[in-house]
Amino acid sequence: MLVRWVPPSEGAIKLNVDGSSRGNPGRAGCGGLLRDQDGSCIVGFVSHIGFAGSVVAELVAICHGLWLAWQFGYRKVECESDCMVALEIIHDNAGDFPKFVDIVEEIHRFMLFEWDVTIYHAMREANSCADFLAKIGSSLSSAFSLLNRPPPELTHLLLADSKGILYSRA
Repeated sequence: MLVRWVPPSEGAIKLNVDGSSRGNPGRAGCGGLLRDQDGSCIVGFVSHIGFAGSVVAELVAICHGLWLAWQFGYRKVECESDCMVALEIIHDNAGDFPKFVDIVEEIHRFMLFEWDVTIYHAMREANSCADFLAKIGSSLSSAFSLLNRPPPELTHLLLADSKGILYSRA
């Protein structure tokens, strides 16, 4: 199967997020970025979250990303995560996972704001920019850093996404 990053629909921005846990549980972080229809990075973030598992890191990434989109005034947001477990917890059964209740409730509060926000799954290969940022987040010592410009090392991934480069899904 071939996959690629898909631009947001007309009038929306794309929020790509990812969590990273080195050890699962282990040293964890997250990252994400807001992108326009051309695939250009509007703003991004990286964050270290301490010792945690990958699902927690992903949920924190979604929460941080929604907060960032709201703060920047975007009211039509398409959020993509490559963690199906986190999405199932958000959409279906947070009550079955008591350790995630607080962060999921915060995500649900964001979703109740007056905006059009959808959170859905993206294949890992179509989420490489967020993955890159999440790995940076897991190596930081600071809790949250706003990125007004993407790191130079991210440029080739952003360009590949904007050109619609296809990746093979193993």
